Amino acid sequence: MQKKGTIALDYSHNNKLIVESSSFQDFTNFLFTSGYKLGKIQAGFDSLKKLEQYDCIILSSPNNSKLSEKEIEVLEKYVRQGGNLLILSSMGGDHTNRTNLNELTNYFRFYFVSDTVEDSMNYLNLQRRPLITNITPHIITDQVKKIVFSSACSVKVMEFLEDNEDIKIEIVANGGLNTWHRIYDGKDWIEEDSPKIPLLVVVEYYEGKVVAIGNLSMFSSLGSEYGFSAFDNNLLIANILKFLTSDVVSEGKVITINLNLDLFHWTNKVLKDQNWENVSDVINLAVKYFKDNYSDAIKEIKRKREEKLAKRIAYEKAQKKIEEESSEDKILEMIPVRKREDLEDIMSALEEVTGEKYEMTIDLEEVEEKAVEEVTEEKIEVEEKAVEEKFIEIDGVKYTIEETKEFKKQSGGRHHIWHGKLTKGFKEWLEDKRKREKISALMKK
Repeated sequence: MQKKGTIALDYSHNNKLIVESSSFQDFTNFLFTSGYKLGKIQAGFDSLKKLEQYDCIILSSPNNSKLSEKEIEVLEKYVRQGGNLLILSSMGGDHTNRTNLNELTNYFRFYFVSDTVEDSMNYLNLQRRPLITNITPHIITDQVKKIVFSSACSVKVMEFLEDNEDIKIEIVANGGLNTWHRIYDGKDWIEEDSPKIPLLVVVEYYEGKVVAIGNLSMFSSLGSEYGFSAFDNNLLIANILKFLTSDVVSEGKVITINLNLDLFHWTNKVLKDQNWENVSDVINLAVKYFKDNYSDAIKEIKRKREEKLAKRIAYEKAQKKIEEESSEDKILEMIPVRKREDLEDIMSALEEVTGEKYEMTIDLEEVEEKAVEEVTEEKIEVEEKAVEEKFIEIDGVKYTIEETKEFKKQSGGRHHIWHGKLTKGFKEWLEDKRKREKISALMKK
């Protein structure tokens, strides 16, 4: 069973959140039923040793009271060395509450704005009770979908003057697109639009952690529609306290993953060579790096995918071209056409290339007869000369008129000439005839 942490509430600066008050009864009951050990700081933050006995300190909206320079120094050192703070403010920030929380939060690179956050579209009964759904995934927002910020101020993250790896700030809740606020500009209260205004920040500061909310009403029991029990307010508060009182890095959430075998062996080698604690540390670091560099990593992944897709498309086009050329070669090999069967083969090959269906619409025998009739005068002279000389010679092949008639009869009407040249079928028939005649003559001898 998880060991619950120790929490101290500040009672030394006229703080609004005190466990004895009926205004915070639901929150108080939660603390006791959850097993947290509670303490009170009533003499101020004058001793670091006194603070070190607590895992977390709740500093809740001091009213007409300020932290001393000494107290601020002690609190900063407490967090730097591994302590944790939950800092709460309320509408109007330091100006309205007449306090100086921002002198402390400046160390953590944020401050509470002197304003009151409202929403003109998404609110509960009153515009100063905006419903917040613009929530960033984080340990403290796990399963949190909607929260109510009633009578709250916003927070402002300060820009870093220099890179500091020991300080990391995350905004985990923002107002909506219709958020606006009343803000004190140093002289007057003015109204201005403030879409997506920051409302909740988490800071990892050296060895410690800080969570800051400008919404004390979230802990209240006075209004069920906006207080501790409203929507996911209590879940958010429970997550925050767990985050601030436990070692979330080692405790974490146990999941099962399928790790690539090569990556598994590489990870084991890193554990051995670099003395890492365990595989979880390596995976957590990798996921954290991916999270911090998410935009650049996604762009690189998309770029590689597009390159891979372009190569695949080019390859498929090349393959298709080869297949088309192969089909065309198959068709060309069938020309000249002598039989109906040849034409049907060509039509079948064309169907493979075009995907269309073809039908025979001409009489092939008619075309062949006409083609034979369209011989040149030169060929006619050759045939007439053959009558006198008993044979015909074309392309070095000699044959007689009688042989052409015999071929036509045996082949079912096929002709021996096509476009002025002897057909392959006639040449083969003639060669076979000569062989048979030669064999017959030898047998007679």
